[in-house]
Order: sequence, then structure tokens, then C-alpha cells
Amino acid sequence: MLIVLTAFLFSPPVIAKNAFLKVSPKVCVVSDQQAFCDLNLVFNWQQALPSDVCLYEQTKLIKCWQQQAAGEFEYKARVQVETIYSLINPHTGVLIAKTHVEVQSADAKKSRRRLRSPWSYF
Repeated sequence: MLIVLTAFLFSPPVIAKNAFLKVSPKVCVVSDQQAFCDLNLVFNWQQALPSDVCLYEQTKLIKCWQQQAAGEFEYKARVQVETIYSLINPHTGVLIAKTHVEVQSADAKKSRRRLRSPWSYF
């Protein structure tokens, strides 16, 4: 009994089956002049059975739905680092689905490929 309780308490959160959370766009491109992106994100989500769910940006609550099986939501976000969005049941804390927005740099140093070996004389 103690082993089962310990495994339950220390196990990672369970992601619900047959559920998804999608976000568009999935990538934010930042430059040296501007270290963040202002994005108009569109979320689409679905789960197998209707229940109460809430959408979180990292740990910040964005929006909740009551007794819904699917939904769509538009959200303006300022993204500086990779940001995780989660769909969670507010009563049980069960993670239903998650997604993220990646951050990429537009000013990354471009590496050049040598055309010949450094030891070549020609």
C-alpha cells in the first residue's frame, strides 16, 4: 500500500489520452534590436469528454472553460523565451495537454563551410 501511494505522489503529471492543444504560430523570431515578439496566438484544443479546463501560460492563468470538450481561443502574447502552454483540469490538477512556442534568433552567426581542407595546397 505504501509503495503504491509513494509512486502516485512522486510520479509526473498524467497527460490525458485522446486530447490535444495546438498553438499557431509555434515559432517566435527575435533579433538583437528587439529581444521579444508580440504574437497573436491562436489555440485549438480538444479532449475526449466535456469537463472544466483552464489554459495556462507557464504558471499564469489565461482562460477557463466549463464543461467543454473542445475550444478555440485567440491571445496576444509577448514572448522572450520558450513558453509552455498547458491545458489543465482546475479541480484535479491533471495535465490534459500541452504545447510550446519556440524562440529563435534571426541574427545567429552563420557559419561558412570551407571549400577545401586546411592542409590542401590547391
